[in-house]
Amino acid sequence: MQHYDHRGSTTDISTSQSIALFEGNPLAVWIYDRESLRILEANESASSQYGYECEEFVTLLMSDMLLPDQSAAVDGARDGIQSADMIHTHVKKDGTQIQIMLRGNDLIYRGRPSRLVVAEDVTESRTAHAQLLQMAHYDPLTRLPNRTLLSDRMAQAFSAAKRLGHKTAFICIDLDHFKEINDSSGHATGDECLKYVAGLLTGRLRGMDTVSRTGGDEFTVVLGELESVASAGRVGEMLLQAFRKPAEFGGHNVQVSSSIGIAVYPDHGADVDEVWRCADTAMYRSKRAGGNRYNVATLQAGGMVDDNAAARLYVDKMFDQHKLQLHYQLQYACPGMIRGAKVFLRPPDIRAGHVSIDEFVRQVEESGVIHRPIRRWMLDQVCRQLAEWKKLVPFRTLVALNVSPVQLMLPEFSVELRSSISTWNIDPASLEIEIAENAITNYDEIGNKMREIHAMGIRFAIRGFGIGFSSLQDLFRLPISTVKIDRSFVQGLSNGGDSLLVINAIIAMAHSLKMQVIAEGVEYEGQKSILEELGCDGMQGSLFSHFLSSTELTKLLRLKPNHKQNAKRRAHQHT
Repeated sequence: MQHYDHRGSTTDISTSQSIALFEGNPLAVWIYDRESLRILEANESASSQYGYECEEFVTLLMSDMLLPDQSAAVDGARDGIQSADMIHTHVKKDGTQIQIMLRGNDLIYRGRPSRLVVAEDVTESRTAHAQLLQMAHYDPLTRLPNRTLLSDRMAQAFSAAKRLGHKTAFICIDLDHFKEINDSSGHATGDECLKYVAGLLTGRLRGMDTVSRTGGDEFTVVLGELESVASAGRVGEMLLQAFRKPAEFGGHNVQVSSSIGIAVYPDHGADVDEVWRCADTAMYRSKRAGGNRYNVATLQAGGMVDDNAAARLYVDKMFDQHKLQLHYQLQYACPGMIRGAKVFLRPPDIRAGHVSIDEFVRQVEESGVIHRPIRRWMLDQVCRQLAEWKKLVPFRTLVALNVSPVQLMLPEFSVELRSSISTWNIDPASLEIEIAENAITNYDEIGNKMREIHAMGIRFAIRGFGIGFSSLQDLFRLPISTVKIDRSFVQGLSNGGDSLLVINAIIAMAHSLKMQVIAEGVEYEGQKSILEELGCDGMQGSLFSHFLSSTELTKLLRLKPNHKQNAKRRAHQHT
């Protein structure tokens, strides 16, 4: 046997070398005549891979293993085109298609121009790779693009809009009362509802548009090549009408409605984050108005968008000028020990003409102004402060911070957490993430994300507990360490009524699940005494501390552990 090397010369291959090449080789190997395309010699692995007997395989033509429309591959086999590491589709005897990676070399065999082929079946590895890509970029329930792929599609849409001079729109969709569907009809029905919505959206939009599932009951649509804001509004109206058609899942008649928000580039923002934030805010306007409607982001006289424009403008301006501050409110563990502190984002100047601190915090949380630069800054500042306290204080200090489910589900959020913890070398258990009970919609999805973050050692707390609709079963599914009783129940302790019974039930339930209980909004000694009697583990409120700067809190933490009453008194002196 003679073999052509890469320079075109031939080399003799002995019979023993030929036998060694074929016999015992786990890969399929054969030689075919380049003119007739008939297979001249093959090993047992080749015939087995294609489902033939050895005697059958050596009677085949190369074209017998190819699909009918693969004429180019037939020509390539005849011309001896090099195809190393190329993937081809071949057909087995039973008609099954397999993916083959071909490697070949030209040679002279029995005096004729021939080709030696090594054919590796890569069907399983390519299928596994495709499955991994599917898992990384698509929601497993609805098969829609997830946030990762959505971010890429958004960037592509913006790039095309800027290049071609047209408009692109983001549509945020939140299903109304989806939790009630889950609770009344079961999670299986809820899942069917989500798949129905996915089909409804994709069936009514263009192939060039992107529909993504971005949260438990939240979907985001990217519309490209729009002529006007009005055309985006017409799409919103069309989707709203589509939602109004009753549907049936698993024998349950379900009326699905939605709250929709729309924002358009460049009318409502200059970059992806800004337009997405405006669409999300417009969606919340629809939600607060009762749902089952859509809103298009509207420009105010100052050029900002929507009803929380003043808060957003002020926060962004303060952040750009490096004037935002983090303030803390102490949390006490009964009886009178400092448990830690809750951190708040606070502007430097709350006075006439600006909103109150409580209203400011509410607007910050609801308007979505905590975008990525501010969120990263907050995390970094908190971790830096914890690292400082670690050096100054002989006990671990815990800091609790509010995080919305939307922020929690962002792929980059857990990355930012790890980065800040690593940079400042702090104990992850010093961080406690608080999530509002009434903001949680899909317990399965958010539970997976919480478990991922909890695995780092970070604690979770549910705040405002008692005003939502969480059940004991729901709580048990989440990695929660702390339950925070809503301040409305604490205030009710002074007025009689059912607050006492509700708080007692919450404490008993949480303790049965090995969770701590913190009461929010404690303002009077009478409330404190009742909560201690009921076995509440800790408290937070103006009775113990108003908002403290990091410097003021550091002074308190450096007090000796047996000076707790002094710490309490000095907290008020600083405020």
